Amino acid sequence: MAEDIFKNIRNNQLTEDLFQSVDQRIAKTLIQAIQTTKEMVVVTDAPDKIGDEKIVFVNKAFEEITQYSREEVIGKSLSILQGPKTDKETIKELVEKVSKGEHFEGETFNYKKDGSTYRVRWSIDPIRDEDGEITHYVSVQRNVTKEWEQRQQMKDIIEEREMLIKETHHRIKNNLATITGMLELQVMKSSSQEVQEVLSESMNRVQSIASIHEKLYETEGLASITLDDYLEDLIRQVDSSIENIDGLSEIDFEIDIKPISIRTRQAVPLGLIINELVTNSHKHAFDEEGGTISIKCTEENNTVSLEVKDDGKGLPEGLDVTSSQSLGLKLVDSLAKQLKAEYSFSSDNGTQFTMTFEKEY
Repeated sequence: MAEDIFKNIRNNQLTEDLFQSVDQRIAKTLIQAIQTTKEMVVVTDAPDKIGDEKIVFVNKAFEEITQYSREEVIGKSLSILQGPKTDKETIKELVEKVSKGEHFEGETFNYKKDGSTYRVRWSIDPIRDEDGEITHYVSVQRNVTKEWEQRQQMKDIIEEREMLIKETHHRIKNNLATITGMLELQVMKSSSQEVQEVLSESMNRVQSIASIHEKLYETEGLASITLDDYLEDLIRQVDSSIENIDGLSEIDFEIDIKPISIRTRQAVPLGLIINELVTNSHKHAFDEEGGTISIKCTEENNTVSLEVKDDGKGLPEGLDVTSSQSLGLKLVDSLAKQLKAEYSFSSDNGTQFTMTFEKEY
């Protein structure tokens, strides 16, 4: 009996020694891994007051990047790495997260021993004991200075490019405005209504394109514009221009255009199509009493729908738009093809044009 008890004691001791040996090997491997990694690893204690944490461990990567030796930082606060360029809001967020025992991630500038800066991206997590109490904090930090500099260079290049593009849009707009002004002078000088109409149509087409460049010059984004502002301004311009021609009736507009963001290469033909349709309705749809033109533009499931209708005379019976001799209708057909759009005309209590196309990204 005593011999069995002795064997059990000895076996338990051997088991405990074995586990201790395994634990020591694992601990040694973990330390070697932490010392080998190129990421900075810092462990601090967990005092009662957040902000009073003291460093208890740093790895070799920390020493190499910060230029501080292990002996110089043990027992010190990580605030020795902070300086004027360290983002205060990021540090504030860090304190809030750590005080709640939550995971933190952030990026800011830290300072080396010689006073030079480096960009650091780091995370902090609490280390808890068996009872769930926080005993330490571990921080894994990466020197991302080169990445940050590359991002800044790319940002500078993009800003410079956008500035040049804006200037180009501005110059194009001004040049088109000059052309519009010349056409307007010719309209005013001409006594022929037919000539006035032809020049006004040309002027409106130029203004339609100029409006795009004006919107692009004013907006932050250079590749897209919002349709409601652009098309409503365009419709007002077309209406104002046509009203100056003698003999044309006064028209009311019903406009329902949603704030759809669209690429410039699609906005230009879309604007020109509306210009042609409004002009045609103005010229041909109404008698002296005038009428109403309704314009609706919506988007659903990446498909843009345009509806332009009037309550005028309607289309001539048997009219084939694709073979029509009307320059305006030929332009509509050509521009719709640019948009890869499907469109149709109908004539019931006036003329109705409907068109759908897929929005590009």
